[in-house]
Amino acid sequence: MGRHKMIKGICRLCGQNTDLSFEHVPPRTTFNKNTKYTSVDFEDYIKIKNPLKEKPKGKIKQGGIGYNSFCKECNSFLGANYVPAYKRWVQGGFEILKNTEFCPHKYLIKEVEPLKILKHIISMFLAINGDWYLEAYPELSDFVANPESQKLSDKFRIFTYLTKAEKLRYISHVAKVDAALGTHIKCSEIAFPPYGAVLTIDFSGQIKFLNDITRFQDFNLSKTTNLNVNMFQLPTNTGLSPLDYRKKSQLELDIEKNIALSDELERKYNSTNGSKETSS
Repeated sequence: MGRHKMIKGICRLCGQNTDLSFEHVPPRTTFNKNTKYTSVDFEDYIKIKNPLKEKPKGKIKQGGIGYNSFCKECNSFLGANYVPAYKRWVQGGFEILKNTEFCPHKYLIKEVEPLKILKHIISMFLAINGDWYLEAYPELSDFVANPESQKLSDKFRIFTYLTKAEKLRYISHVAKVDAALGTHIKCSEIAFPPYGAVLTIDFSGQIKFLNDITRFQDFNLSKTTNLNVNMFQLPTNTGLSPLDYRKKSQLELDIEKNIALSDELERKYNSTNGSKETSS
């Protein structure tokens, strides 16, 4: 744990109010040991007109990304039971990660443990969400805490994709609204190379380009398997927008359009208010 301090809080796995140790998300053994990153307040981030050209100010941190979310015992439990399986999954992803976007990759990962991988991915979502998440969705912690459990509630689904994670993505529970389709998806998302993962709640549809790996719950816990994977590689050029996989060129065009529209609305507002003040 080193320089990471313990804090008091509710463990996201066992529910005890106790000292919480620092949990690396993803595990430190999956290339998250010395990760350097900038912590930016959301309020400061949204003030920036063009995040592709203006770098938000924030605190520079290093030593790996993580959260004080689990007690020491639960942290050790995750490390002993699921982290080795997740590490093998990550190593397989890095082997085929290329400089290609929206390209499907077909590959074979030998001797993996899908059920353990699924459980660890869910533990990461427990880690990045507040303790309210444990109370609202106890089925998730129950599924992770019991290594033998192979039944995840039907209300939850886990999707994955390959990514170089141009922008790391740690998005806690939100509702992604699609105004054009009149739909919304309750979800949480993590993107750290070589994978992105999305947890959805009460969603029965498909998400374009994403793989549904909820079926990993059907694999035997104690046996390894050779897993054939067919997965798209997607860009994450924004860090705070879930399910947003726009290419950088498209994102730049959309940002410029939004800036132009915002400036036009501001001009109209100022013009209207100026006319009112003059007439009065």
